[in-house]
Amino acid sequence: MRSGTLSSVGVFLGVCASVVCLAFQQAPLARIKVPTDFSQSHPIPPGIREGEQKINNQQTDPPREPKARPVDSAKLKSDAAELRDLADALPASIDQVAKGVLPKDLNDNLKKIEKLAKHLRSEVNP
Repeated sequence: MRSGTLSSVGVFLGVCASVVCLAFQQAPLARIKVPTDFSQSHPIPPGIREGEQKINNQQTDPPREPKARPVDSAKLKSDAAELRDLADALPASIDQVAKGVLPKDLNDNLKKIEKLAKHLRSEVNP
């Protein structure tokens, strides 16, 4: 049964190939003319060249200097003090982790440290 199926598939493919060959011999492919000079085939809409000239002839302004924001020194000091307190408590929490005990506020404290450090950095270096 398997050899019969393979032979019928072979006959089918042969017939399909014959039909395709005959179809191409009867209807030759039409030759399409492809334009080689694209600048002549598509006209430029009116006003485009004038607009490009205006854009190219404009003088560019120098980049603006960032304005210094007023720094709230009291807020910075309180944030730095909170960061110091959280960082001072960190070694004791790490010792507990080494003993196999995970303090429940360790993850929150680490997130607060990261947030405060990013905030202080952005305030000092705008």
